[in-house]
Amino acid sequence: MSDQNGVLLSMDSAVEALLQRCESELIGRSFAEITHPDDRTRNVEMIRRLGPDDGPIRIRKRYLIPDAAPICVDLQVSRLGRGIDAGRLVGTLYVPDTASILTTGDGIMPDRLWTVAAKVDVMLQKRRAHLGDDLFGDHAWLILVQVYLAEAEGRLIDAEEIADRTRMDTPRVARWIAALTGKHLLDHPEETGRTIQLTAQGLSSIETLLGNYANF
Repeated sequence: MSDQNGVLLSMDSAVEALLQRCESELIGRSFAEITHPDDRTRNVEMIRRLGPDDGPIRIRKRYLIPDAAPICVDLQVSRLGRGIDAGRLVGTLYVPDTASILTTGDGIMPDRLWTVAAKVDVMLQKRRAHLGDDLFGDHAWLILVQVYLAEAEGRLIDAEEIADRTRMDTPRVARWIAALTGKHLLDHPEETGRTIQLTAQGLSSIETLLGNYANF
């Protein structure tokens, strides 16, 4: 748990072990201080946009580890809206499937997956424009890529924004969201407010595919 500004207030022993720091080294520090510099701005912006009772939202980020390479984690975080803890942030960390993460000799590079996703989005849009949306729309993949890009860029995205970015009508987007939710690739919108998010299964599947694209 942290205060409304992200200053850490408490954590369990599993988090201490994961971050390789004892509680006394973490309490009173901002989460931004131990976040990889390349992920810091995006991470802070996502948390800033999180309103009371919003979430949980998922953030993939790297934490700095003393005398070791950064560790990549998936963080699910909510902002409390009621009671004496109103405004505080509650998060859960877990380590993603390593098969879904691209690595280099310098450690984990999630930004590379974002670059691949952005290129895939451009190619999908060009294919629709040149060959026709009726046969080459690939709407399910198009929506999943949009949700992935939003999460990677620290944006909250809903059905209306997906419709705008994909140039699809909102009812069609809603039908595809329902289908993708049924396949456990997206979280149910009723559980996340209007925000559309990937499930853990969806995130892992998409990043595995993006990793394959990156190797071409």
